[in-house]
Amino acid sequence: MDRKIAVLIAIGYTVALTIASLITLKGVPELGTSIDDKLYHVIAYILLIVLWYNTLKNPIGSKKLIRLTLGCIAFGIIIEAIQGKVNINRVGDILDIAANMVGIFLGLLYSIYGRKMLS
Repeated sequence: MDRKIAVLIAIGYTVALTIASLITLKGVPELGTSIDDKLYHVIAYILLIVLWYNTLKNPIGSKKLIRLTLGCIAFGIIIEAIQGKVNINRVGDILDIAANMVGIFLGLLYSIYGRKMLS
């Protein structure tokens, strides 16, 4: 994929994730578990890190990888911290931050190792 297109997709997804994280969501499909919300966080942050990883030149160095990871973690923490201040129907949750981090690390594992195994 062309790098410019990958960057546009990653930026678009980040903006969409920011908006979805700060508005009141209605009609979100249920997955049938008691942890649906956390699963959505994991999935959202897997996609976030995979999309941004794809914008970087492959293979990427460890410094870029660390900055990318810390940037995604910081993004998730900031979103959780401002949720209640922006929308009275939303509240930041430490377990959401944990779910975000699980998603980031699963996305990293896929990006680094899964692609090699699928090739």
